[in-house]
Amino acid sequence: MKLATCLALCGALLGLSACNPAGPGPIVGGPCSYETSIITGTVTEVDEDGALFTGDEGEFWVPLDYLRTLPAVGETLTPQRERITEGTCTPEIYSVVTGDGE
Repeated sequence: MKLATCLALCGALLGLSACNPAGPGPIVGGPCSYETSIITGTVTEVDEDGALFTGDEGEFWVPLDYLRTLPAVGETLTPQRERITEGTCTPEIYSVVTGDGE
């Protein structure tokens, strides 16, 4: 009886695996569009994950992944911000354009 049950389960799994198309499938999220702006901000807070800035557009957080190094409180940087306008990709992407010492 156990052998018959095992063979039946193996056959069912084999049949179900044949229903899944080969390959990874379509890319989730599709193409995305971004609005690019240059913003200047002064660092008001820093921790190991990034820095909080205050600028003309209010406060904004830049994760460490987008900074070359962690800036000091009071330092002024000018990052380029790409903000998503269409799609489901990364909502904001930053890259530092200039800083006090550059």
